[in-house]
Amino acid sequence: MLEMLVLLSHKLTINTPAFAGGESMKISPIKEVEKGASSSSYNLSFQNHIGTHLDAPRHFDPNGKPLSFYSLDKFVYNNPLIIDVPKQCSELIEPRDLESFRAKISQADLLLLRTGFQKYRNSDEEKYATLNPGVSSRAARYILDTFPDLKAMALDTISLSAVQNREEGREAHRLLLRGRDFFILED
Repeated sequence: MLEMLVLLSHKLTINTPAFAGGESMKISPIKEVEKGASSSSYNLSFQNHIGTHLDAPRHFDPNGKPLSFYSLDKFVYNNPLIIDVPKQCSELIEPRDLESFRAKISQADLLLLRTGFQKYRNSDEEKYATLNPGVSSRAARYILDTFPDLKAMALDTISLSAVQNREEGREAHRLLLRGRDFFILED
């Protein structure tokens, strides 16, 4: 059996777009060889919700487990599925977008939703960070009710929450993360 590992992460830089146009990463020198120091050292400062990242249950559930609780093997998936769900600025993924993939999704442990919005990440960072598509609470409920064996989902958008539809996104997060080991891979 041939195993393949696929890296699903972008490089984290000072230009990494932040959700809703928030603050990106900052790098501040502590000491630098170029200025006569014996070595170079830097402080890195960034929010935990920037760049490619996982949302764990604690993200929206005060009783949920934090990401640090889980061992690395919890993030290895044997039956990933990628589906195309084309969306434009601020559109929400709805149950109807997933229904035709129902049989395939029921066999997956990781669902990757490709909206196509990733194309703006480097070409139009403001659009990517402020007008992203998201997942509706109805779609989250559909996923929760229909695919109980699904362990995680990923999106090619900055967040599951569309900036323009934040409350829908918050409720979708709560539904997916509350009371179970489930992860959301964003950006």
